Amino acid sequence: MSQGNIGEAPGPTGARRAAGGARPTEEVRTAAAAVLRMIWGVHVSRAVYVVAALGIAELLARGPMTAAQLAQATQAHEPSLYRVLRLLASLGVLTEHEDRSFTLTILGERLRADVPASMRSWAMLVDCGGGMRSFEPIIETVKTGEPGLDIAYGSGLFEFLAAHPDQAQQFQAAMSERTAALAPSVAAGYDFSAMRTVADIGGGKGTLLAAILRAHGHLRGILFDLPSVAADAAALLQAEGVADRCEIVAGDFFQDVPDGADGYVLANVLHDWEDAASVRILSACRRAMAKDGRVLIVERLIPDDPADAVPVLLSDLTMLVITGGKERTNAEYGQLLADAGMTFASVQQVAPPYGIIEGLAP
Repeated sequence: MSQGNIGEAPGPTGARRAAGGARPTEEVRTAAAAVLRMIWGVHVSRAVYVVAALGIAELLARGPMTAAQLAQATQAHEPSLYRVLRLLASLGVLTEHEDRSFTLTILGERLRADVPASMRSWAMLVDCGGGMRSFEPIIETVKTGEPGLDIAYGSGLFEFLAAHPDQAQQFQAAMSERTAALAPSVAAGYDFSAMRTVADIGGGKGTLLAAILRAHGHLRGILFDLPSVAADAAALLQAEGVADRCEIVAGDFFQDVPDGADGYVLANVLHDWEDAASVRILSACRRAMAKDGRVLIVERLIPDDPADAVPVLLSDLTMLVITGGKERTNAEYGQLLADAGMTFASVQQVAPPYGIIEGLAP
């Protein structure tokens, strides 16, 4: 490389050349540094992945360890590992001590597998086939609208997962991790007292449905998902003590869903799909629901204030690249409900940015 230093925002000399001799103001230099941090965001993601993939958070849960000790335990190259750990310490994920040992902060604790609000599976998911590689053709995605995963692998996300069981297992672990953090808020945040039967459509292993049934002892539940997913639900429902009040049904929500439930829960489902497909899913629920039934859409909602929107918009970009779906506003979900023959009744914030949108049959 030539005279500039990699990793630094443009200095006065380089900026002066680029701007025809004008010296940049402090405001401009600060802006350049902020943009550089954005550009290098992927570096942080990969460093976090190292800690998750090598089990370093689990090792540090036992107590302080040096880079040498961690390298020996993980069969890593000590100088290289130290540089990753040092970066994460500067970001508040770890704490580096005077003896060059490291300990976990509250952020680092989230990279353990066995803690509340664990994010370890999400950190691992970034290396899944639906992760980094799907972002590589993002220019083509922006020009054509085709998801990057489809471009990279020649198939959609769910076809890809069906062909790669190890990746599917990692994907499901991340989904379960997210649902486990969200489920108590959903179970407590909506009044289920008027219902007798709740169907969780696309309910995965049953984490959310189990939380709802535990919190509302009068309810019976139906767990509905693809055969490959629903097969894993029985053990979780049994462990949660609700198996005797829950029926597991396998099928395709684009075709038909179980009849007769009072409420149909769609949690983190519709954001996977573009509008026409989402309307098909909602229409299947509309056809199946009991008289006076309702659908409960549990999704991240794009807020009106741009300052609060960043986490949801990052998820929205992920949907663009991975599935072709999108995050939506209240109004956009209202339009989906209308197109499926239902009315928008209410929205309740639970664990923001998540909300529960209630749709009623007319």
